[in-house]
Amino acid sequence: MRTALFILLITVITSCSSIERAGDQKRAQRSNSRYIGEVPNMLKGTVKHHVALMGYDSTYSDTYEPSVSSGYGLVIGLNGTGSSEIPPQVRAHMIADLARRGVGQSTQGFGSMTPDELINSDDTSVVIVEAIIPQAATGRKPARSNMKPDHPSLRGTTFDVHVFAEPSSSTSSLEGGMLLPTYLRLGQLTTGKGQAREVAVASGPLFINPFADPDSVGKDYVSRTSGRILDGGEVMVNMPMRLILLDPSHARASMIQTAINRVFPEQQGQDGPTARGINDEQIEIRVPPSWKNDVISFMEIMTHITLRVQNPETIAVQVKRMIERDPSPRNADAAIWRWRSLGDRALPIIRQLYEYPDEIPRLAALRAGGGLKDPMCVPHLIEMANADIGLGNRLDALDLLQKMPADFRIEVGLRPLLNSPDLEIRLHAAETLVARNDPAIDKYTIGNKFDLIVVNSDHNTIYVTQTGVPRIILTGNINITRPLTMQTWGSDLLIKESKTNEQALEVKYRNNTGHSSRYDNISPSLPTFTMFLSHLTTPEAPAPGLDLTYSRTIGAIHSLWRQQYLNADFKVEQDRLLAAIQRLTSETTYTPRPEFGTEETVEVEELDSRFLK
Repeated sequence: MRTALFILLITVITSCSSIERAGDQKRAQRSNSRYIGEVPNMLKGTVKHHVALMGYDSTYSDTYEPSVSSGYGLVIGLNGTGSSEIPPQVRAHMIADLARRGVGQSTQGFGSMTPDELINSDDTSVVIVEAIIPQAATGRKPARSNMKPDHPSLRGTTFDVHVFAEPSSSTSSLEGGMLLPTYLRLGQLTTGKGQAREVAVASGPLFINPFADPDSVGKDYVSRTSGRILDGGEVMVNMPMRLILLDPSHARASMIQTAINRVFPEQQGQDGPTARGINDEQIEIRVPPSWKNDVISFMEIMTHITLRVQNPETIAVQVKRMIERDPSPRNADAAIWRWRSLGDRALPIIRQLYEYPDEIPRLAALRAGGGLKDPMCVPHLIEMANADIGLGNRLDALDLLQKMPADFRIEVGLRPLLNSPDLEIRLHAAETLVARNDPAIDKYTIGNKFDLIVVNSDHNTIYVTQTGVPRIILTGNINITRPLTMQTWGSDLLIKESKTNEQALEVKYRNNTGHSSRYDNISPSLPTFTMFLSHLTTPEAPAPGLDLTYSRTIGAIHSLWRQQYLNADFKVEQDRLLAAIQRLTSETTYTPRPEFGTEETVEVEELDSRFLK
């Protein structure tokens, strides 16, 4: 019996030894953060501490490529230099697009002309329109009650566009043309159902390079089948960006969203909150309408917001102590935006540094105070703009003063800079005073073509813009010297002394239709002559004028300067649009152009840094 029990026990033990035992139960563990870099003390506790930005970069760097948009459009008013030769699929696309917009109906301004007849005219040309959509752009807002649909406050973000004739057409020139409203789409230029959605619209008069003589074909590198429309594009839909959490967390995403919306509450016309959490890793950001013209400042302020709700004065003091202990340029830049994100309650702390002996903390405080529009920093910023310090600091001071509330001290303090020997300071001061409507500067809006700015200065300078708002700035007392006999554009424009008035000029101009006009007693003063070139004579404004475009007006002035009939320097804003598009697209049809002709050219090295940015 005992033997049987012993055998049974051995059998049970042996059989149990083959059973697999359950291992220790696994416990949940916190995942490691993907962000392993060291955060500077100045950024700890801010939005920037926890996120990376997707869809925005303050400069077009090698690591970020903003969106290129394109579309087919129609340029009208070409006086026989257009063409109807385009591929069949492009023609079908244009006919459908023009019909959709009402062309062919008497109410649309083209009478009974059908889309096909409009395209077949030698006065029109089908073109390709391309542009860079600005980053974080805001779209056009719908009109509210009792407000006109074209009110400036409703406009979306604007930008320059590049226009060139469809490559297969025989268009000889786009000069003098007007681009009909053209819808732009992101991505590759296509026709038919495969097109992307419309994100922007472009229209307006074309700006052709004015520094080439039209009758010097083969002697320059400029094609008159391409041009630009300055500030001619408008974004129609919002293009938000996103914050990407370096360590995903629903709680932290909610905290960041709340902090941003606390500083930037939703504004009228905004189609949603400034920050909206998508998931534990992404937060969508919309630029408020009041910041659409200063997206860079908005982004800096937003990313330097302190997450946890604290006393703003306490945070401002902490930032002040950190910049005093470590007055490095990196800390100074972060301190500026941290103070600005705190708002006016940080001003009492910032003001303590306005006269600080160390330059870096002092300039950081002044930049922050200027950004917060503190009237107590105005004298210091004026001193900064006039001081013999770095050019960047002086330009920053001028930019901050430009946006300050009405204060007569600013105009009085900056007027001496109009006589500065430094061209960049002189022009920047003029632009600042123009923006502040200083009565010491004369501003004339020539139709819808351009602004003419006349500045009293010891230095005679002609400056023309090629991006943004068309503008000619004349500083000093510039006159057309005599004796002279000058003809340009073949024999279309002839300028010489008047036979009846020794103090005047006689101008003979033949327009594109071959009609000749003779104008006597035109003043040799360049501001008056410039207005004469571009003015359209009407019963309401009967003064004589040639009604030239912005491009042709600059071309005539440049011809006078090139032939040494103007006692002034001629400076031109460098064109960045084509260079940016060429870098961002794998294939391009653009031809780089010099700013001037091959003989009397202005070397790039002679231009100030302002024109090379």
